[in-house]
Amino acid sequence: MEEEFRLYGDDFDQDAIRQWFWEEAEYHNQFQQGRFREPPQLYQRFDWYWVLNPYFHPRTGAKVLDFGCAEGQALIGLPAERRDFAYVGVDASESLLKAARARNPRGEFRRMPDDGRIPAADEEFDYVVVLGVLHHVPNVRHYLEEFHRILRPGGRLILREPNHAMGRPVGSHRILPGLSPNERGIPTEYLTQQLTRLQMRIVAVRPAFHGLVVKLLRRWKPDSPRGWQAVIGVDRILNGLTRGRARYERTRLWDKIAPTASYVVADKGP
Repeated sequence: MEEEFRLYGDDFDQDAIRQWFWEEAEYHNQFQQGRFREPPQLYQRFDWYWVLNPYFHPRTGAKVLDFGCAEGQALIGLPAERRDFAYVGVDASESLLKAARARNPRGEFRRMPDDGRIPAADEEFDYVVVLGVLHHVPNVRHYLEEFHRILRPGGRLILREPNHAMGRPVGSHRILPGLSPNERGIPTEYLTQQLTRLQMRIVAVRPAFHGLVVKLLRRWKPDSPRGWQAVIGVDRILNGLTRGRARYERTRLWDKIAPTASYVVADKGP
């Protein structure tokens, strides 16, 4: 398993890590700034119905880290009764943090340093939410260890990541349209393996974003909660039927009719 799902970047030295972050920050500064004037509906709705509604229940005053917060849109659409917590956003891009501060004036925002250490104290957070971020960073294993470090005993980690190579096989740095310089998916098995190694309890693994459903939503987006519930229901059924075809590198059309992302929820032990 370790060799089969080896991810490039897990053995980078400090100079290579700084270069990676510089490339990613430059990409997002240039192409993403101001792109999301409103929270991206598709991701927000999927996150809510698939994982936040059932697994994100911070108590009043709990401390929540939004890692890779970008413009701060990931949690801003939560119902009012789910937002009574202390919000901290972390990102490597200063321009995106500026936009996030404007969007969330009550939040606290911290710049991610180049050394890869999350600017947070040991056992500082009750929840760490990481929605589509790890496939942008080097040394994924290191960041999972960092999440474990900053979670309080009993704290919860919520992840969403693409579960396929996105056209960029392991070890390849070929530039692809629409992707940042180092972007690639992460095998779900790799995430669960590393979290188990850290003695975190896997609460849920949910494949999502079935290829057929994503194509449908590019043409039609529901405008009601009932419509979105129907979409998620179809997504759940199709993912269940085709999850066995969710290979990392998908060269055949048949392999692409499968889940394109996975949610992983894990709790830190006492």
